Formats: sequence, structure tokens, C-alpha cells
Amino acid sequence: MKKRYIFLGLLVIIFAGFYFCAPSLESIVKQVVHKYGSAVTGTDVNLEGFDIKLTQGEGYIGKITIGNPKNYKEKNIIELGSISVKVDIKSLTSDVIIIESIDVNKPVINYEILSLTQNNLSQLLENIKNNTASAEKAETADAKPADTADTAAAEKSGSSKKVVIKKLTIRNGEISVAANAVGELAKATLNLPDITLNNIGEEKKGASIAGTISKVLTKIADTAYKTVIDSNITDLKNVAKENLDNVVGGVKDRIKEIGIFGK
Repeated sequence: MKKRYIFLGLLVIIFAGFYFCAPSLESIVKQVVHKYGSAVTGTDVNLEGFDIKLTQGEGYIGKITIGNPKNYKEKNIIELGSISVKVDIKSLTSDVIIIESIDVNKPVINYEILSLTQNNLSQLLENIKNNTASAEKAETADAKPADTADTAAAEKSGSSKKVVIKKLTIRNGEISVAANAVGELAKATLNLPDITLNNIGEEKKGASIAGTISKVLTKIADTAYKTVIDSNITDLKNVAKENLDNVVGGVKDRIKEIGIFGK
């Protein structure tokens, strides 16, 4: 009988821990996404509407928004909505968080061609390329505090964690295109091809949060850009190609290195 009460007491403690940790976990996830997402993109990145059932390892994110680079009309360049997540709950207390699956439904990409030499997707990709290394370095520094008290703070902030995503699916996406060149405005809506990424971070036994964000956003932006270039919308296709052909100062070569055309 005594053992039974001990067991019941442990259950109460565990479930109480889950209950009180849930709000804290939501805050940590939001802070981490904002801090390292913004560092990688050079724009404002935010997570909205986070909810997770720790006892089941299942969660839901209402939306993740990636702000547009400066001088573009739309507030956000990418909006990832209706995101379901499944986490290996045992991994939450380890150094490497295992995310079994992330399913993103109906994302929206706002692609703007500002001029013959400027568009927001190539700017975002350029930002990611330039910022990822420094963002990962800052994350590493955050994860290696000077003393024990700071170590606890680092673990609480989530900066000491690595991530493995076994499967990421992005489906039913839309690309809203606005091209403005030589005073002419062309608009169109295209379907974003479904995207699947497997085993992100597994080869490193856990990737940094900044590195994971960089890889996912690069794939989304890269796919969206290539879709517009390869589209049969003649006006937009010509504007986009002319945009690339007129880029100066070595940016064209850097854009190709990023892999916009899937070389």
C-alpha cells in the first residue's frame, strides 16, 4: 500500500511539472525563434500561438512570420501558418531535442521585385548566407556561460540545445508575386511546390538552432524563387531574368552560389 502511495505521489509531481513547465516552454521557444531567427535573416522573426501537450509530445504553432527586408511593401516576406509538431518528449531534457515531424500547411511567400537589381527573396537569401555563421557563433557563446548560475540560465533560455528534425513537410503553399520594373507593375499568384526535408541535423548529431532555421528558410526561399523564374508567366519571368542579368558588383555570382536555380 505504501508503494502505491509513493507511485501516485510521483505521478502528481510529474504532471504538476508538465503543467507548470508548459507556459515556460512556450516563452522559451518564442524567445529562441525570435532571437536566432532574426539574427539569421536580418529581419524580424516571430512565433505566434504556441501550444504543446507535453504528455503526448504533440504541439501546434499558429504562425511564424519572417519580416521583409527594408524598402519592401509587405510587412512579411514569409508567413508559415498552421504548423503541427511532434516531439520525442524524452529528448526535452537532453542536449539534443528530437523533433519527429513538423508539418507546415498553407504558407505564404510574398515575392517582390523592387527594381531590375533588387528583389526581396534574393536579399533574404543573401542575408542568410552572410549572417548564419555569426548567428551560430553567438548561439555557441550563449551556450557556454562563465559560471554555474549562468549555465542554468542558458539551459532555461534554450540556447544550449541542439536539434534534429526527422521530417519537415511544407505543403499547399502560395507565392504572391509583385514585380515593378521600369514603371510597370505585374502581379500573379503561384503555387509553391511541396517541400520535404529529412533528418535535418542528424549528420552532426544535432544542429544549432540558428543553423536549422537557416537551412529551412533557405530551402523555402530558394524553391519560391526558382518557381517564379521557371513559371510560364511571361512578364514576370522576363522581369526576374532581367533582374538577375543586370545585377552588379558580384551579387549575381553570390546568388548562383546560394543555389536559386537549383544548380
